[in-house]
Amino acid sequence: MGAAVKPRRRRRPRGSLTRQRVVEAALELADRDGLDALTMPTLATRLECGVMTLYGYIDNKEDLLDAVALRGLADLRLPRPLPSEPSEVLLAWGRALRATLLAHPSMPLIFLSRAVIGPGIFQGIEALLGVLGRCGVHSTAGLHAIYAVLIYATGFVAWELPRTRKQPEAAYAAQWRREFASLPPGDFPITAGIQDELPRIVGAEQFELGLQALVAGLGIRHSVS
Repeated sequence: MGAAVKPRRRRRPRGSLTRQRVVEAALELADRDGLDALTMPTLATRLECGVMTLYGYIDNKEDLLDAVALRGLADLRLPRPLPSEPSEVLLAWGRALRATLLAHPSMPLIFLSRAVIGPGIFQGIEALLGVLGRCGVHSTAGLHAIYAVLIYATGFVAWELPRTRKQPEAAYAAQWRREFASLPPGDFPITAGIQDELPRIVGAEQFELGLQALVAGLGIRHSVS
């Protein structure tokens, strides 16, 4: 019996790849399988090209991660028309950012591990400062407010993902009940009275509670006479 013939690996036609396509594929891969799955060999297989071909479009893994994060941010959509009150602008920014981070769960991990800086970041800052400036907010105060919300939203989603996004909310609630049931009930009488609230520390309601408290604490007010 002759040796089995190894099928030829399908290769992408020369010139059919672009940096945008590489970044799009990387974002899709990281969102679907997790950031740890985003390796150059895996990405090359997905794109039906050689690993070295990728380096014609990206400098290195760090360049790819930055590009993935910036591409994810491009999906962020603020409501139109935007609110006229600066505090409402910041609330809208936080809600839209959380929605985008949940849609692209690789992004929070990138932002927490890398200083992502690029044209998309400056475009976002410029747009938000323009809106806040028209409400009478000084650009310095506006910048710090924008990043206060960004840091909160990023941290919250990073907290949220393993609890109620990578597993069912019911499974997270069951963890709380199971653990509490293993403890002497008399030792935690106050917590016993609110144990049904424990699984609700993650999600839109909790995010909104923190976001509104943060924005109120920033004290950003409409100052145009």
